[in-house]
Amino acid sequence: MKIRPVADADVPALVALMNEATPAYPVDEAELRRWLTSPTGETEFALLADDAGEPIGYVDVYGAESAPDRAWLDARIPARAASDKTIAALVDWGESNALARGRSLFRAGVTPGEPLEAVLRARGYRPIRYSFRMRIDLESAPPAPAWPDGIDVQTFASGEERAVFGALEDAFADHWEFTPDPFEDFMHSLVGAEDFDPSLWFVARGADEIAGVALCRPSAPGQPGVGWVGDLGVRRAWRRRGLGLALLLHAFGSFWERGTKTVALGVDGENTTGAVRLYERAGMHAEHRLDHYEKVLASGVGSTEPPNSAGAGFAGAGADQ
Repeated sequence: MKIRPVADADVPALVALMNEATPAYPVDEAELRRWLTSPTGETEFALLADDAGEPIGYVDVYGAESAPDRAWLDARIPARAASDKTIAALVDWGESNALARGRSLFRAGVTPGEPLEAVLRARGYRPIRYSFRMRIDLESAPPAPAWPDGIDVQTFASGEERAVFGALEDAFADHWEFTPDPFEDFMHSLVGAEDFDPSLWFVARGADEIAGVALCRPSAPGQPGVGWVGDLGVRRAWRRRGLGLALLLHAFGSFWERGTKTVALGVDGENTTGAVRLYERAGMHAEHRLDHYEKVLASGVGSTEPPNSAGAGFAGAGADQ
């Protein structure tokens, strides 16, 4: 058993393994390759191989340059291969990688009840937050959106990349422990994605600025036929006017017209702008929950001292009312 780097040839086997380990949060080959080829270099990847060299576990560590004291662990291993030894190998690699990059505040997302959760608790990690995967199964055409006065909604046009990126970053700026994303990653992971469809990027303008956006994809990663609202955000000056709900209903209507009846998104469960309540009002429900754990790593990996106030941001659907 050993940890080794991920090669492109490993992708099909890793996708199958990851989807077996965490079926509630699937990926597909295109998605994993986007992760592996990110131009920013903020994520490092590895896999755990058995004695025959076959992958039995996946692990990566994400550390944004804009938040140099913290990092996030994504570790996945199917139940058939999970043991204290194999899970410890993944977590040990993650902790060592974070420390080697000078990051002492370490976090991990865990599906409640999976074996990784017990190992993290035993190592001194504590739960700090949670997020949801939400969905709606449309049985009829959704209600028409009620747009606030002064709002004009159009689909994304080439040349608007910087403006949309800036509006999205601004909309999420008051999100829990927000850390800015590099524009290069936005271009690579969203605009450069194989399934990028500008007709599913909705840009709401008010006066002379972008007021809010809903950036959707034809299908959720690893879930063909499930529409995906990847990012939904409204800038602070335009909140409390119903723009977030209007953008969401507009997205639902566009998926319905395409014949897509199920739509999903991800959201911080404690979003301060009331996103969960907004999505529930639109008819969505929480399908899956992901718990987030945290630990301060000392120079000898294994400290259980309390964390400081710093932290990393969430990825996923965003804010408004």
